[in-house]
Amino acid sequence: MASCQERKRAEREARKKVAQAFKEGAIWRLKLRILTWLMWILLCAEWISTNRVHDGLRMIPGERSVRQYMNKYGVVGTRPIEGGGSAVVCTKYGRNLWSGFIKVITDAHNRHQSWGGQFTMEDLRMSGHRCRIKREPMCDGSFANLLLDLATLARLLLVDEFKDSQGDPISYIRELYNLMVSPTVGSCPSKAKKEKFLKFLHNHPAVKSPRAVTILISAVFQAYKSMGQIEKKTVDDLVAKMKFNKVLLFKYNDPNNTLPSYAPNPSGLFRFLRNFQQHGGDANQGDKKQNISNLEELEYIASYRFSTFISMLIEDLVMELDMQGMLQYAWENYTRA
Repeated sequence: MASCQERKRAEREARKKVAQAFKEGAIWRLKLRILTWLMWILLCAEWISTNRVHDGLRMIPGERSVRQYMNKYGVVGTRPIEGGGSAVVCTKYGRNLWSGFIKVITDAHNRHQSWGGQFTMEDLRMSGHRCRIKREPMCDGSFANLLLDLATLARLLLVDEFKDSQGDPISYIRELYNLMVSPTVGSCPSKAKKEKFLKFLHNHPAVKSPRAVTILISAVFQAYKSMGQIEKKTVDDLVAKMKFNKVLLFKYNDPNNTLPSYAPNPSGLFRFLRNFQQHGGDANQGDKKQNISNLEELEYIASYRFSTFISMLIEDLVMELDMQGMLQYAWENYTRA
């Protein structure tokens, strides 16, 4: 009997020791977990202290203002141009700045929301290379309000880097700026016209790489040669009304070069663009020096020199032909670039 009681007592003591050991282990594991979390919080606090920005009641780590983004990445660069001087062109970061915020605004419009043009430069934020507007869109997402948002955005982004010596938009983004401030559609367009306008806006040559624009123009020229008479006449009419005869001159800013090398008609314009894009680097001046020495320079100079013509050409092709038919393949490749 006594032996049985002693055995039970021993078992109880053993269970108590096991329970105590388990409890002590659990407490130790809890302390270790708390210590780990505290260390993680301290590390985050240290990182946030040097990278934080305030967003109302929120604090978002690593976010930058537009100015900080521009200072860090550089949004414009320069390319030398024939005869001296230089062309100011957008880098991929500059193009991302414009296209990213345009998408923020049009995405809000698709959700039937808008800011009604009521936001400031302080509201424009960059998280990495992603754009956002920290102010909540409180207005109705009408097309008229969308146009107000685009106009406000264009004026805010027109900082010194994107201005020329006269304070106007640099040639590279001038047509995009004008489109956003003075759109070619009214405040209540038809559904089809609205869709075409947004289609062109998202794929404006100012937010595409010079290489993509070069390839598109060359592809449009090839498609033009294969068009039927009706489609070709439509394109001819679009090009003819632009009346950009200066584009026919390879050295159009040279006062000694007064005679165009190509006929002043749509076919001549297309032929000039095709030859300029493909063979500009081979053209020699009278002193046998090349006008353009490499492909990169060719693309940037083409984009800089002929930004107005190319922008108007692409806009009219989108608005009138919706880049369908023979142009569809060229357009799809361009939009994916």
